[in-house]
Amino acid sequence: MTKMRHLLAPASCLLAFIAPVSSQAPPETTTDATIVVDRNQKFQTIDGFGFCEAFQRAHTIKNLPDAPQKEVLDLLFSQDKGAGFSIVRVGLGSSPNSTLDHMNSIAPNPPAGLSASSPLAYVWDRNDSNQVWIAQRAMDYGVDMFYADAWSAPGYMKTNGRDDQGGYLCGVTGAVCATGSWIKTYADYLVQYVKFYLSEGIPIRYLGFVNEPNLV
Repeated sequence: MTKMRHLLAPASCLLAFIAPVSSQAPPETTTDATIVVDRNQKFQTIDGFGFCEAFQRAHTIKNLPDAPQKEVLDLLFSQDKGAGFSIVRVGLGSSPNSTLDHMNSIAPNPPAGLSASSPLAYVWDRNDSNQVWIAQRAMDYGVDMFYADAWSAPGYMKTNGRDDQGGYLCGVTGAVCATGSWIKTYADYLVQYVKFYLSEGIPIRYLGFVNEPNLV
């Protein structure tokens, strides 16, 4: 089962993949290659291109003076002045206290008795590290595709008791915890996050339960 991770490297927000540079020269070849492109044959549909506003990047944009702030928003979302991005990736935080490039959890404190069967106490500041503001500005430009991705489950739901440094969600295969299985509670937690955004007029179209699932 996939490890729950909380990776802090900004590279996890990149929406492009760069091939590694080889230190060896490519082998010489004398064989000519012919590439035929048939523009009428389609293999894949691309929904759009976008960027990630996690790691407190939304704070950086929100705190800019008016003129450079508008310039940055135009560069991101304008169809004629910038990249015209049509997708925004929202970071669903797991930290009990947002510092540096962490993001706040909507349930920062463990429930009574630290039991998976106890209800969570949700906290919603209508701000979410200024990600709500960025999403609303994106909608002003016509963006309607939002993807929320969780960096980790809150630490009290995991085998290591932390929202970073790996660990597994209690209840998944091979992860037995004294506090019980947190699978349903975590699912409800993710759904509640979507509901909070919807209450701000922002529809979350796609939802991810773990960040970078291949890095285990």
